[in-house]
Amino acid sequence: MIQPRVKNLVSDRLSVGINIFFDISVKNRAGLSAYIQKETSAILERHTKQLPPGFSFSRKLYQAFSVDPTKNRPSSEALLRRIKKGLEFPLVNPFVDLTNFLSLKYQASYGLYDLDKVEGDIEITQGSVGESYQGIRKDIINLEGKILLRDSRGPFGNPSSDSLRASTTDETVNLVQVIFFHKEDPLKEKILSETCQRFFEFFKVTDSKTYLL
Repeated sequence: MIQPRVKNLVSDRLSVGINIFFDISVKNRAGLSAYIQKETSAILERHTKQLPPGFSFSRKLYQAFSVDPTKNRPSSEALLRRIKKGLEFPLVNPFVDLTNFLSLKYQASYGLYDLDKVEGDIEITQGSVGESYQGIRKDIINLEGKILLRDSRGPFGNPSSDSLRASTTDETVNLVQVIFFHKEDPLKEKILSETCQRFFEFFKVTDSKTYLL
């Protein structure tokens, strides 16, 4: 697998953290499940009534692209609202489960993609009129005006709803993870570093690359 080049075409409004994990496999599935359950319960105890203040940066990011974050919520905020309603933490596969939990913990929007399903280089840009893709367990996602990730085949991800085309499974062996930050978020380096650490705690990884754009 050749590492794709990533170009941020909207760097005036957005920073992105990138983690690429090569030849990844589960090291401690039981430990991961216990960690997510324990830490999610602790988050709920702290935030029973109000949204954590960190979500303000995710909302500011959407507003910078003229997207209403109350109508098209960042994935991290949508997840917190789900579990505050008493719904279970959504389990998909270990890679997605840890990524979803970290989005909840750090109040930032993450995208996770099977690198072998991404073709060519990756551009971070803004959706054009008429652009869309098939979402995961959702209908067609309208991308006009929204932050999006694009490869040589077209759009495949954004901070609210990722595409079915580039989605991960238990059989995924190479991952690219994107964290979408507001430019002024003071914790972006810390969040990116700690995210990588958690992946190495629960997964075996032959090689990895991490950078911030």
